[in-house]
Amino acid sequence: MEEILDLIKDGEVEALRQLFEKDPALVDKKTDQGISLLQYAAYCRGISTIQLIREFKKDLNLFEATSLGEIEMTGKLIDEDKSLINSHSGDGFTPLGLASFFGYFGLAKFLLDKGANPNLASNNQFKVAPIHSACAISNYKIVELLIKNGANVNAKQIQGVTPLHSAAHNGETEIVKLLLENGAEVNAKMETGQTAMAMAIDKNFGAITDLLRENGGQ
Repeated sequence: MEEILDLIKDGEVEALRQLFEKDPALVDKKTDQGISLLQYAAYCRGISTIQLIREFKKDLNLFEATSLGEIEMTGKLIDEDKSLINSHSGDGFTPLGLASFFGYFGLAKFLLDKGANPNLASNNQFKVAPIHSACAISNYKIVELLIKNGANVNAKQIQGVTPLHSAAHNGETEIVKLLLENGAEVNAKMETGQTAMAMAIDKNFGAITDLLRENGGQ
């Protein structure tokens, strides 16, 4: 399995093709984390390897569909089993969490309209909620969408990181402003004691430092 994962990570399409042609059943293998090769390829952002795996794989599961941003297939699978909307993938992430992580605004909206819980965090050690993922990739539109649908702007993931911490760390002034306008605790502390303002100062983000200070940041 490690060989296959390395080939996917390195984008070795022809070597993968030879393996799948020799043993087509390999395409349905799962990683130690319980995710499919297709979902792993999506994590690796490997367009060519995704296309190759799709040649050999007939059916998608919900987490593969959401990882690829396929709204129609996602809808079909949820309609067949509505309990899937708030389920977790083998590595612990929800469909909405994956849509947020990959930056699929249309899919995220579709899932929310279908009843996805915007505050359901991953059930792994990271405890990542969809809003954490959206802030991590600096996607303003998805952060805004999640907030409008009831996302907790003060949700904490591993090490006590809040969305505001992520936005400040990434230098995303507009997302910081959006979070503050919607009730983000300006002086929330990570387990290390760091506030968002401390992170902004450390990264020399002057505009964010000023914005946080204006809102009571320390």
